[in-house]
This record gives sequence, C-alpha cells and structure tokens, in this order.
Amino acid sequence: MERAAFTFSLQEAGGLLYLADEKFGGYPVNGFHEFFGGRSGLSDLTLSGAVMAMTLYQDDGYNVRILKGDPTNEELSEWTSRVSWKLNVPSGRIAVSGICDEGLSDYMAAWEPAGDGGDYELGVFVEVPPCQYTVTVYSYPPNDLAGGWMALSERRVFREAFGSSDFEKPDAYFKRTRPAETPRAWISEGWEDANFLDFLVRLTPLEEDPVPPRFEDDGTIKWEFRKPEICPVGIELPV
Repeated sequence: MERAAFTFSLQEAGGLLYLADEKFGGYPVNGFHEFFGGRSGLSDLTLSGAVMAMTLYQDDGYNVRILKGDPTNEELSEWTSRVSWKLNVPSGRIAVSGICDEGLSDYMAAWEPAGDGGDYELGVFVEVPPCQYTVTVYSYPPNDLAGGWMALSERRVFREAFGSSDFEKPDAYFKRTRPAETPRAWISEGWEDANFLDFLVRLTPLEEDPVPPRFEDDGTIKWEFRKPEICPVGIELPV
C-alpha cells in the first residue's frame, strides 16, 4: 500500500484518546460519557469494533499522525506504548477526540475533517473509505501521554510495567545505546521547547481479526509498553 500520512493537533484531550465511527456503532453518542462513570459495557462496544478508547495519564492536548501504508523506520523504532485492534467505519468518518461528555453530539456537529498541519480544539473527523480497519496506535516520548516513557524513566513504574528490576536512568540508557550522540534536552534536563509527535494511528483494511486487546477496569484498552533497543529521542515536528 502506498504511504499516505498527515498530522494534526488537538488542543483539549480530557485524559483520553478514542477513535470511533461517527455513528458509534448505533450507540447513542450523548450516552458515551456514561461508560466512564462506572457503567460497564465499554469493552463490549470495543470488541464489536465500534470504538477504541485509551486513557492518558493527563489531559494535555496532543499531536496525531494518521497513516495509511507502512510506517517509517523512525516511527517503528521510537514508540514506547501501543494498542492494536479493529474498527468498523461504515460511515466513512472516524471521530478522533478525548472529549466524551453528554454534549458530545453538539461538539461533533462543529468538528471538521482533519487536514495536514491543522490545529483543532475538541476533536476531528478523519475521512476514509467505508471499511473495517485494523488500527494500531503508537505513542511516543517525550510526552508519551500513554505512560510508556514514564514506565522507562521511573524505577517503580518500570517494575510494574515490565516485572523486572533491570532499570537504568534515562541518561544512562541514552549513553549506553547512543554513545556517540549528545542527549536531547528532554532526556538530560527533563524538558525541551520543541514540538513532538505524540500518537501515530495506522489504518489498514482488516484482513483477519487481530488478537483481542486487554482492558482496564473501566473498559478502556490497556496500553502495551516496551523498552526500545536504542533509547528513543522523539519524533520532532515542524513548528
């Protein structure tokens, strides 16, 4: 498949990232928020292919790249968190957002089709051929709102994520795997004034059902964490 990609930003996230068909599989859009107040059923909605929802550890906005085709070596080597499942999109419009309160349908009425370099407030639509898709979402440091970099950089979280005590500090990780390079400021100083990619959403037509995801107690999909062989440095975007 020929590669096609575009990148946009969302200003408000609500501690969540979700992808859904515009019609939410026939579920009332303004009832979607009820799943996040203790109601069960989000995992069933997910398994049906109507929505993919993942929690984030804070509510900062984020940069998203939509990809059809093959990821680059950089996109494949830099990720530290990932989920993968299927999404049914009979409407030809994928809602991408982190906002899910009871006024969602009103918000969606104002959403635009996402364009390359676009900056949007609450959510967007990604227009695609009506189809069933395999969807893989990769999350990247330094922001990595899914928590993957936090799992690598904090000893306690590392043990929880990987079940191992083989922890090393970020600067040691960088020096061991990139001995001839100078660390980026966000690794050596913990912060950097630059614009980075946060999420890559790869869409491919569904050929066979992927392995069902694992779920958090609230029905959102559990992130898979990994420690790359070479310390990630982030995917910087044009300002």
